[in-house]
Amino acid sequence: MQLSTERQDRLIRWLTAAGIYYICLIAFYIDIGQDMGAEYFIPVFLPVMLALVLVQYGTRVPLFSWATLPNLFTGLAWCSAFPLLYTWTYHQDWYMSKICFDFLVGTSLFLLLTALEGALFRLGHEKIIAFFMALLNLFGIVIPFIQYAYYFIVWHCLSPASLMALYLTNWRESIDFIESNVGVVPACFIIAGLALFLYACWRGHMAFARRLEQEDSTAGRMGALALLVIGSLVSLWWYVPQTSIADLWNDVDTYVKQTQTYSLNYEERFASLSIEGTQTLAAKSPGTVIVVIGESASRNYMKAFTNDYAYDDTPWQSQQKANPDFLFFQNAYSSWSQTVPVLQRALTEQSQYNDKEFFNSASILDVAKKSGYDTYWFSNQGRYGQYDSAITLVAKTADHAEWTDDSYNFSDKYDETLLPYLTQVDPAKNNFIVLHIMGSHIYYNNRYPESFNKFQGEEGSSTMTSEASYANSILYTDYILSQVFDYAKKNLNLQAMVYFSDHGENLTISHNPDVFSFDMVRIPMWIYLSPSYQSALPGRTAALRSHGSRYFTNDMLYDTICGLLNAPSEHYDPGQDFTSTSYRFNRDNLTTMLGQYKLSTDPDGNPEQ
Repeated sequence: MQLSTERQDRLIRWLTAAGIYYICLIAFYIDIGQDMGAEYFIPVFLPVMLALVLVQYGTRVPLFSWATLPNLFTGLAWCSAFPLLYTWTYHQDWYMSKICFDFLVGTSLFLLLTALEGALFRLGHEKIIAFFMALLNLFGIVIPFIQYAYYFIVWHCLSPASLMALYLTNWRESIDFIESNVGVVPACFIIAGLALFLYACWRGHMAFARRLEQEDSTAGRMGALALLVIGSLVSLWWYVPQTSIADLWNDVDTYVKQTQTYSLNYEERFASLSIEGTQTLAAKSPGTVIVVIGESASRNYMKAFTNDYAYDDTPWQSQQKANPDFLFFQNAYSSWSQTVPVLQRALTEQSQYNDKEFFNSASILDVAKKSGYDTYWFSNQGRYGQYDSAITLVAKTADHAEWTDDSYNFSDKYDETLLPYLTQVDPAKNNFIVLHIMGSHIYYNNRYPESFNKFQGEEGSSTMTSEASYANSILYTDYILSQVFDYAKKNLNLQAMVYFSDHGENLTISHNPDVFSFDMVRIPMWIYLSPSYQSALPGRTAALRSHGSRYFTNDMLYDTICGLLNAPSEHYDPGQDFTSTSYRFNRDNLTTMLGQYKLSTDPDGNPEQ
C-alpha cells in the first residue's frame, strides 16, 4: 500500500518526535553520569518508538505541543526524579536496570494519560474531562513532587530512613515537619503553585480538545488509543513495583510488617526467659526502678553535661552532680537519629553489635517481669503509625500500659500530664516503670508551658526552633525529672532511676539521618542508685562509677538494665552491660547510625579514661 505524501510527512514527523523523545532521555541519563546499560534500553527501543508513534496517530496531536505538555511533564517527572536526585546525592551509579524502569514508568504514564485523554474527549463534556485529566496530572506528580520537595529541603534524596519516618508518621507530625522545615508562608506558596499547575494543566487539556475537534475519529485511531491504554496499564502494573522508589518503599513495608510478628511468638519467647529470682535486685533490695526515655535531648545543649553552655537549663541535674548517688555519663551516644529504630534496640536484645532480630528478642519489660516486678509503661507520645510501631509493641507487653493521648496522634500535651500516673503505682510492690516523654521534640516552644519560657532568643529568631526555645524545653524536662524523682523517692521506695534520650538534636536541621551530624546522636545519660541499692549490689555500683567517662551507645541499654536488676539470663550479654566489669566497648570499637560511623570519628568527642 502506497502512502500519500501527506501521510509520509506525518509519519516522518511522528518518528522524528519519537526519536527525539527517546534520544533526549538517554542523553539526560548519560549527562547525569549514569551508565544505563545497552542490554536494558535497546530491547525496549522498538516498543517505545511504536507506542510514541501510535499515540500521535490516534490523537493527531504532536508529541511536543502545548496540548500534550501536562501529560509530558507528568511522565518526565517520573523519568527524572529518582535518577537525578540519587545522582546529586551520591554522585555514583546504581543498578542500571533501575533507570530503565523509571524511564518506562514515566513513558507509560505519559502514553496512558494522552491516549486516555484522546478517547475521553470523543465523548464530549470537554471542560469536565479537562478538569478530570488535570486532577490525574496532579495525582501523577505526587510521588516525584515529594522526592523533589524532600531533596530541596534537606539536599538528599529519599532514603529508607526518611521513608520509614514517612511510613510511620501521622498528620500532626507531618504538619510539624512542614512548618519546621518549609515554613507556613513557603508552604502556602507551594499550595498556590500546585493550584496554578492544576489550572495550567486544565488549559492545556482544553487546547488538546480543540486539536481533536479538527480531526475525525476513526475505528483505527480509537483502536490505537484503546491498545495504548491497555498496554500502558499493563506496563505500569509490571514496572512500577520494580522502580527505585518502590524498592525502597517495599523494604520499609517489609520491615514494618515483620516487626508485627513480635507479638505472635511473644508467649513462647517470654517463657524461654529464665532468671534466678533469689539474686535479683527485687529480692535483695525491694522497691521501684524507673527508666525515663527522653526525646531529642542533646547533651551539647545541657548545662549539666556541657559546662560552658550559655543557658543554665539543667539546674536540678547540675545540682545532682554533687550527689554521690547520681552517676552522670559524659560519653553516651544514640545508635541512630530517629526514635523508632533507636528504641526498638534500646528496649530489646537487638543492638548494632549482634545479629539479634527485634521480633525474636526479649525486652527490658520481660526481664523486669521475670525479676519480680510489676511493669508499667506511661507515655506522652501517641501510638503513631499505620501499624503499631516497635515501641508500642514492646510497651503493650507491660502489665499496665497507658498513653496520655491513647490514639495514633502525636501528643501536644505537656510532660507533666504523666506525673499523676505515678499515683497508680502500688508502693507496697516491686515496680518497674518506663516513662516516655515528649521532651524536646520539635517544635520546641510547644513542649513547655509559658511559666518555663525563661530564655529569650535574639530579636527576629523563631520561637519555635531557636536555641533559646530548645533550652526552655530542656529546662522543663529538668523539672519533670525532678518531680518524678522526688515523688518516687518519697512514695515508691525508689531504688534506681535511669534517664537517657532516644537521640540528640541539631538545632538547624533537627535529627534527619540523611543529613547526619554527631550532635544528633550525642545524648545525656545518668543513673541514680539508692544507698540501699549500693549496699545490696556493690559490684554493679563500682562498675558504674568507673565508667563515668567510658563510651556507650544506647542500643546496649537492654543488657545494662539486665545488669542493673542483677538479672542475667541466656538473653544477656555482659559485654554490653554498662554495670558490668566485663563491659568490652570503648571509643574505638563503638559505632553509631547502625554501624555507619565510628564514634572515634566524632570531631568533638570527649576523652575516655
